[in-house]
Amino acid sequence: MRGSGGKMRAAVIRNMPRRIEIEEMDIPVCKKEEVLVEIRACGLCGSDVHGFLDEESKGRVEGLVMGHEPSGIVTACGEAAGRFQSGDRIVIDPQFSCGECYACRHSWFNICEEGGIIGSGLRGFRQGAMAEYVVVPEKNLHRLPDGLSFEEGAMIEPVANAIHAVNRAGIKLGDKVAVMGAGTIGLCMLQAAKMAGADKVAVIDVSDFHLKLAKELGADLLINSRECDPVETVRDCFGSIGADVTLEAVGIGETYRQAALMTRKRGTLVLFGAAKETALMHLYPFLHRELNLTGCTGFDVEVDIGLNMLERGQMKVKPLITHRFSLEETALAIRTAVDEKDKVLKALIINED
Repeated sequence: MRGSGGKMRAAVIRNMPRRIEIEEMDIPVCKKEEVLVEIRACGLCGSDVHGFLDEESKGRVEGLVMGHEPSGIVTACGEAAGRFQSGDRIVIDPQFSCGECYACRHSWFNICEEGGIIGSGLRGFRQGAMAEYVVVPEKNLHRLPDGLSFEEGAMIEPVANAIHAVNRAGIKLGDKVAVMGAGTIGLCMLQAAKMAGADKVAVIDVSDFHLKLAKELGADLLINSRECDPVETVRDCFGSIGADVTLEAVGIGETYRQAALMTRKRGTLVLFGAAKETALMHLYPFLHRELNLTGCTGFDVEVDIGLNMLERGQMKVKPLITHRFSLEETALAIRTAVDEKDKVLKALIINED
């Protein structure tokens, strides 16, 4: 592949009709505090799929290159970028922040007033990593340990999200935890909850394939919500009381309701699943049961924690990678994620060396 300057291929959203086109674009040039990264692997996030299908919901707009879960190699650096050099293996924190608002002054960069992510048109248009190259600020780079592959590196974004959710929940030794949704992040939440000291973890999903993998990754209780009432099942299995902590990773009104009702009185419910603004959530269970409701989006300090866990084998992500596609197959990757959603966990877009 080529260095700074010249042309690259990218998967670009086009409208009328809505589609993905593989197009030739100029390789972006680094500004002084930026680096150019040659992409080796990039995860296809559920928000990419939903955003492509529903343009208004996730900022996946005309002309955008999606992709916010990349790993790769530094190929060029701006004149003021000094921590990395050409050839370094890295992962990218896709979140950008202003560095000046109240949240940023407290190092809560994931909830910056002006923040957003690469590969999205929400709160700023920044091209993503479903391409041969991407430019990002040097501060967004983290070194990929030598023992980890680029595929594992591309999983750090969901891993960091899951660890952040568990940190927000304040899970303690001996807690009983319920995880709503056995997608990629839900299965990472399962593992992070176990690492945090959870005694038992129940995982709820509608896919037997996903639940089988949850069992292999350490789940103590598997609940297919198509076959039983998940609220009653969690309560029955957790001493008729409910879960000390529930991690909601689906993001629809019904799972919000179920998550609240399966959480014990004065327990904690963490909402991670990205619901539409129109999703309804009844507050009565929170008042009547005195629940602690915690919001969760993105992550702050958890990238390096996640890389350390991956390096030590404390978080398993290889089993979550179910599909691999070339850059030219990006449209096929999206169709597969939709048509075979019960069998797809994480699909990666791979750029061969």
